[in-house]
Amino acid sequence: MSLIVSSEMLLVEAEELIARSRAQLAMTPADEPVRHKQQTTKRGIMSTPTPQAAAQLYAEGKPIVEVAQALGVTYGTARKLINESGTPVRDASSRLKGRTRRKA
Repeated sequence: MSLIVSSEMLLVEAEELIARSRAQLAMTPADEPVRHKQQTTKRGIMSTPTPQAAAQLYAEGKPIVEVAQALGVTYGTARKLINESGTPVRDASSRLKGRTRRKA
């Protein structure tokens, strides 16, 4: 008899939880944007990098390789995020102009 009572109590509890969850979902606007997607990696859970985060690191003077390492993405993804933010990508060869030839 105690088994029947406890299973009935579990059902009532589950129905209450479902009702509360539905009420919370009804309060949340459906068109509210998702803030951060999360992905699971070997190192744990991390947020998906945003173009703004990549642009901020790049604007601080870090090269794309370091931005990629800081965000945990590939070089190509970091470059894509920087471009998506509207930040102009620095020309890597411009810093070498005038330094590649020996002075006579």
